[in-house]
Amino acid sequence: MKFTKYGIAFLLALALSGCQQEEQSEQKPETADSEVAAENTEKDKQIEAETEEAEKEADIQSALADETLIPIPQDTVDLINQPVGKLAGYNLSSGDPEENTKLFLEAFGDVPPLPEEASEKELDLYFDHLYSIIAMDFQDPQIVVDNMKFALSGSPEADPRFSFKENYNVEIILDASGSMANVIDGKTRMELAKEAIRDFVSQVPEEANVSLRVYGHTGTGDEADKAASCVAIEEVYERGPYDSGKFEEALNKFEPAGWTPVAGALESAKESFAGLNGEENTNLIYLVSDGIETCDGDPVAMAKSFAESDIAPIINVIGFNTDAEAQKQLHEVAKEANGVFTNVTSGEQLAEEFDQTEEVLRRWKSWKLDANFDVLAASNASSNAIQKFSNEWSRVSQRQYLSLAFATSKLRNADYITQDQLMDLRKKGQAVEDLSDASKKEVVEQLKKLQDQGLEDMRKEIEALYPEE
Repeated sequence: MKFTKYGIAFLLALALSGCQQEEQSEQKPETADSEVAAENTEKDKQIEAETEEAEKEADIQSALADETLIPIPQDTVDLINQPVGKLAGYNLSSGDPEENTKLFLEAFGDVPPLPEEASEKELDLYFDHLYSIIAMDFQDPQIVVDNMKFALSGSPEADPRFSFKENYNVEIILDASGSMANVIDGKTRMELAKEAIRDFVSQVPEEANVSLRVYGHTGTGDEADKAASCVAIEEVYERGPYDSGKFEEALNKFEPAGWTPVAGALESAKESFAGLNGEENTNLIYLVSDGIETCDGDPVAMAKSFAESDIAPIINVIGFNTDAEAQKQLHEVAKEANGVFTNVTSGEQLAEEFDQTEEVLRRWKSWKLDANFDVLAASNASSNAIQKFSNEWSRVSQRQYLSLAFATSKLRNADYITQDQLMDLRKKGQAVEDLSDASKKEVVEQLKKLQDQGLEDMRKEIEALYPEE
C-alpha cells in the first residue's frame, strides 16, 4: 500500500489525537484522587485538632484531679466558712512583683495552658484552681462579740474573765523562726514586728508589768539544728515594769533563725505565770507567729491546758502573713484558749491589733487610781468592734480581688491564657467581689441591729444567722 504525504499526515494526526485522549483519560483519575486526598487531609487535621483539644481538657482535669478545690462562694455563709487558699496570707499585688510572680507560679503548678477555644467547663476549672490558691479568710461575725468582750474589760457588762484586777500582766510571745526574715514592703517580718511591739509596750502604764518571750531564735532551719532550735525559748525581757533601755536591749538580742516551737513557747509561758492566779491578776498574752508548729508539739492542746488553769489568761493570737495551714492551726489555738485570732499582712495592721489593748490599759489605770471610769469609752466598744470588722472585711476582699487580678495577668504574660480568657476569668473574680460587698453590707446591718442586746444573746443570734459548716 502506498501512502501519500497527506495520508501520512492524517495518520499522524489520528495517532496524536489518540495519545492526547489517553493522557486525558489517565489524568482525570489523578485529579479526582488528589481532591479526595486533600479532603481526607482536612478531615485528619480536624480530627487531630479535636483530639488535641480533648487531650488538653483531659490534661487540665488530670492535673487538678488530686487537688481539693475550694468551692466558689455563692452566699454570705459560704464566704465566712470558705477554707483559705495556699497563698491566703499574701497580697500578691503588693511588694516585689518578681518574688510574687515566682510564688504564684510555683503554687499554680504543672497545669497546662487553656486551649484557645476553651469550654466553659475548662474556664470554670481554671478559675476554681486560681481561687483555691488565693481564697482568703473572711472573718466570722462572732469575732465582733469576742472583740467586744475584751473591749468592755472593766465595765459592768464585762465577762468575769475581763473584769479589772489589782495587777495587769502583759506578755508577748514572738516567733523568731527563720521565716520571720521574709521581706514585706522592704522590711523583714521581724523588723516590722519589733517596731509594732516597741511602740505598743511604750504605751503600757507603768503600773502594769510587761514581758517578751521569743522562740526558735537559734540555729537554722536545717534538720541538724532542729533539736537545739526547738528548745530555744527565752524570756528576753523578764516580767516587770517597762524600761525603754532594757527593752530595746532585749529586742536586739535575737534575729530570725530556726524552727517553730509554738507549743513549747506556750508551755514555757504557763510555767512562768505560776502563782499569778486569775483572781488577782489580769494575764494578757499575745502570741505572734508567721507559721505552723514545726517542733512536733501540740499547740492547740497546750493552749487549752493553759486557758483552763487558774492563771485564766486572755490569749490572743496574731498570724503574720500566714499560709493556709498555719492560719488553720493558729485559729484553733485561739479558739481553745477562748481568745481571738487575727491574720495581718503588714506592720501597720499588727500595730492596729495592739491599739485596743492600749485603750483597755488606760481604763484599767483609771480604775486602779480610783479615777472616774470612762463609761462612754466602754459603751462605744460595740460600735468600734463592728467598725473594725467592717474595715477588715473590706481589706480582705480587696486583697483577694487584686491578687486574683495579678494572677490572671501573670498567666496571660506566660501564654497560659488568651486575652479573651483573661477577661472571662476577671469577670468571675468580679462576681465574687460583688458578692463580698453585698455580704459585708448584710452582716454589718445585722450586727448593728443586734448590738444593743447582751453579749450572750448577740452571740446566739449571730450563730443562727451565720452557722459554721
